[in-house]
Amino acid sequence: MTSREMLSFAGAVLVLVGCQPAAETAEQATGRMNAEAAAARTAIEASNVQFMAHFNAGHGDSVAAFYTEDGRVMAPNAPAAVGRPAIAQAMALGPANPALTLVTGSVVANGPLAVELGTYTITLNLPGAPAPITDSGKYVVSWRKVADRWMMVEDIWNSDLPAQPPPPAPRS
Repeated sequence: MTSREMLSFAGAVLVLVGCQPAAETAEQATGRMNAEAAAARTAIEASNVQFMAHFNAGHGDSVAAFYTEDGRVMAPNAPAAVGRPAIAQAMALGPANPALTLVTGSVVANGPLAVELGTYTITLNLPGAPAPITDSGKYVVSWRKVADRWMMVEDIWNSDLPAQPPPPAPRS
């Protein structure tokens, strides 16, 4: 390689290196993530309003549409419901006349991923039960931005109520 070719090559390398964006500082990353979290929270809270309306109406298929195709619902005391058909079945509580309230506590976001922490209250009117059942607790939902829509990927919750005592042992 001639010195002229080497100089041209070195110049091209310098131009390419100079075109690379500067690395994000910790302060810049924090600012970006705070802005992304605020935007994600607004979208997630709006989605939760629609989710609660469909859930409370007993529309399991509409509820499942809030999840990604491979979404996972991890309800207490039950196997995970994976995929929209399983989620639709697990969330179809129409006969229980559910009344669900979700309250977002915090959202952390970075690019197309977000995590929501919150609290819930649900009242169920189970057919044949002498009185409504009310539960309250906390939840964690991981969200993924798909196109321009935030969708639930994994959803898990647990109750703040004490565990129920086991049933009495059968008499022999």
